[in-house]
Amino acid sequence: MLHNVATLVDAAIGQSAAATPPDAEKLQVCPVVRKLFMLLHGSYGNLFLSKFSTGEKDAQGRDKGIRAAMKVWESKLSRFPAEVIETAAGRLTAEHDEFPPNLPQFEKLCEAAVPRKTYAEEAGLPRLPAPVPAPAAAVSFDLRNDGKDWARRLLARHDAGEVLRPIQLRFACEALGIKGETA
Repeated sequence: MLHNVATLVDAAIGQSAAATPPDAEKLQVCPVVRKLFMLLHGSYGNLFLSKFSTGEKDAQGRDKGIRAAMKVWESKLSRFPAEVIETAAGRLTAEHDEFPPNLPQFEKLCEAAVPRKTYAEEAGLPRLPAPVPAPAAAVSFDLRNDGKDWARRLLARHDAGEVLRPIQLRFACEALGIKGETA
């Protein structure tokens, strides 16, 4: 694993060096990762940057270790959209208040910030239309001696203007089959 990361960094730095002339060499890292490193440096100070600093400078005076770390973070975080990375960065101080996170810890924050898909979205199923509400059922308040007269009396009192508790109305409506509606 470590060999793969070292190879990845060498390849990334080699590609950026080959793509630009040595005198015009710039830090070719996506803006999101640059902002992330600035945020981490601003939040944790040199405690964050000292993890990666080698002391070896490039032609522009930038630390090669930090540059390599930015490339590695960029390649590992490239699977997340910019919004997810920004959301995870916003959660940093709550999760890691004393010490800066390492890359695997930050990846876990990003994974937690990824919006979840429903089963239908993952399976590619079409979205169903919203249900159409059923028309209100007419309820007779005439007593029928069927065990639900108490509910009819409550709804009749409510219709007459008496203020009843919401739970009374709910139970009366459920008993009479007019679930979720009030008279």
